[in-house]
Amino acid sequence: MYHINTVTKMNHKKFLIFALLLGLLSLTLGQSTQDGMFKTECRDRHFLLFVKSHFLGPKFRFEVQGESGVRTVEGHWAEECGYSLLMDSWGDLTLRVSYLACAVDNQDDSDFRLMLWLVKVGPDGEDLSRHPLPLSCSLEESWRPREVVCENNYMEVSVEKRLPPDHRGTEFVTPPPVDDALREWRVMFRVPDLRQHPGSGWTPLKEENIPVNLVHLLGYRIIPTATRIVLRCGYGSRLAYNLQDGEVSVEVVSATVLYRHHWTLLRVDTSVACSTNKGRLEGGDVLLVLPWLLPPLVVSPVREKSLKVAVGGHYITQCVAHNRGYRIHDNNGTIEIRIPFGAEGGRLKSAVSAGVYSQLYEVDVELLRQWQDSTWNQTQRSFRTLRVDQKHTPIITNLTAPSGGGRLAVSVGVFLPDVVLENVTVATRVFNLNESKQNTVQISQLSFPNGTHSYLLQVPFSHPLVTSKYLGGGYRSYSLSLLFSFLLSPDGEVFHVPAAVRATQQDVVAPRLGGECTEHGVRILVHYGDLEAEWSVYVGGLKLDWQLVQEGQYVVDSTEEFLSLEIPLYAPGVDYRGLDLRGLEVSVWVSVVHMATMEEFTHLQECLLPVEELLVCLPDGQMVVLLDLSAVFPGANPGLLALQDSSCVPLASDGSSVMFRFNTETCGTTVTHVDGHVIYTNEVRLLSPSPAHVRQGPHPHLSPRIPLICVYPENEPSRVSIYKPHSPPAPLRPPQHTHTSHKHSTEMKWRPLPAGG
Repeated sequence: MYHINTVTKMNHKKFLIFALLLGLLSLTLGQSTQDGMFKTECRDRHFLLFVKSHFLGPKFRFEVQGESGVRTVEGHWAEECGYSLLMDSWGDLTLRVSYLACAVDNQDDSDFRLMLWLVKVGPDGEDLSRHPLPLSCSLEESWRPREVVCENNYMEVSVEKRLPPDHRGTEFVTPPPVDDALREWRVMFRVPDLRQHPGSGWTPLKEENIPVNLVHLLGYRIIPTATRIVLRCGYGSRLAYNLQDGEVSVEVVSATVLYRHHWTLLRVDTSVACSTNKGRLEGGDVLLVLPWLLPPLVVSPVREKSLKVAVGGHYITQCVAHNRGYRIHDNNGTIEIRIPFGAEGGRLKSAVSAGVYSQLYEVDVELLRQWQDSTWNQTQRSFRTLRVDQKHTPIITNLTAPSGGGRLAVSVGVFLPDVVLENVTVATRVFNLNESKQNTVQISQLSFPNGTHSYLLQVPFSHPLVTSKYLGGGYRSYSLSLLFSFLLSPDGEVFHVPAAVRATQQDVVAPRLGGECTEHGVRILVHYGDLEAEWSVYVGGLKLDWQLVQEGQYVVDSTEEFLSLEIPLYAPGVDYRGLDLRGLEVSVWVSVVHMATMEEFTHLQECLLPVEELLVCLPDGQMVVLLDLSAVFPGANPGLLALQDSSCVPLASDGSSVMFRFNTETCGTTVTHVDGHVIYTNEVRLLSPSPAHVRQGPHPHLSPRIPLICVYPENEPSRVSIYKPHSPPAPLRPPQHTHTSHKHSTEMKWRPLPAGG
């Protein structure tokens, strides 16, 4: 049973004893908190206590010392008695205790003391240690006639007790009622009458009259103090009901406390209403929507006096709100508070869900509203802890310099301080931060002023784990596959971030070709560059391999810098260009082709090689013959030389050499067919001289006739063939090619071997 004169008061002696005890415990508290594990503050209407997670341990409890003894702060008792205990995502604890809470030593609603104990509990439930936390605060701002508190776990309203006849919002009757039952305090609750079904508007309310000594069984606390009457309950209490207006939800407890002062019956409206909206993520903002007016608490007309917003426990100005990106405005009768995700005032924490990295943002918001209606000058405080999480994809940034710098560089981030790089899998090898210091693979941490960080990985282009590919035009790509493995501290959760980094650099030293003429053929020089294993060499359209080297009797000399090819005059790959008295004009077309891009570097080496005698069989059916007179007809007059048709005489002569050029169908050439080949035969004759033309000399061993023979395949295209004119054709073998593209080098073209070549 509660009476108006039952407010607890300490006499002067008990107050001095408590003050002495508080001083001693404060000294103990100072020793306990010197490491920063505890922090206490006095706020407008509540005690505030912070305890770091490092100190709490896995199990703990709070106890309070009241007149009825020691009580554990937990469950419904904490809700009904004005204790709000919150554990944030980092394991740190915040305890808010109303100045009007149970077990608080309340001195005339102006000075408040609370004896609190933090008890650390062992794994088997035993008490390991007890830490006294004496709290003492004084009221800095006077109470307003009606104050509403919307805590995270309870609703509270305190109303000023006024005695007649000066009253507003308080009804009284006199003379005293006859009913003795009204000597007890009673609470009249108004709840929706579900038996009535209105067509529109609010649901009708019915009244339920309950004695004060029974309301605590329904989850309500009615506490009289020296100057106020307090009603407190947790959310979802038995006689609460909800109102919905658009996206705004409000929980209401409509109650009137009836009590007697002497012979006067007083009625005090102790209704309380709080929005139950929670914050949500909308775009990049955390959004909290609250109603401007709570109909159960106001009676029109209403005059709004002020609105203050605290974030992270501190009231903010418009300037601070603007600088942080906060937006607070009226939107069709609601208060919208938008706080950018991760903005100053809140706290960020890393999280992992199903292997996906995300960030949790937690921010404490407090609203202090003051308004005046036709009945009350009112204040409402609303506390909300907003928690939202957002998937956060780490950003992979390729930091490889355009000029190369000789290495691939990639960063991954940005991470909060609770993320630690465990290792990086580079291609097939695993590296960690410590190992990288002794390796060419370098891993470093990049720290930023706001406490976040990224990681930087650098790998030389030349590292065997780097994959390189020639793109053509002197450009080469470098690529690397990576897997970053991260660890959350202290949770121990692991997540992975795959990455691939690629860079293109114009750093290729391309092959360089050159050549020179030698006494017996052509020399080709192929300078490797730095891609020697990725190129193929073609000589006259024939791919250079060991078979070509052996068949052409190439002389190969290879060094670290270049490849040298000595190509004989009559070898495959040498192209015939012409023959005159100066010698044989030949060329060698050499090309280097990249096997992947088909990029081609070419060089044409042309040579004029002196020869004494030669027979050339051209594809168009012409035969060209160069003879050294001193070898075959010493002292002969070039004018006496002719073919089988004596009208076919030398085309040119310089006195020591003669040259014939004729078509195989002329000059008395004979044709025979043997084994799929066409054989053209002619000869150079020395005409019978008259005594005036020939100087007699003893040369009985010289033949007066030099046979000329050209052999062509009967059913294949004809090619250039070169012979010694006084030697018969050799057996058949793979052909001499004229210059063709390497793309057609697989076509087999046969030709006779030059005799004596």
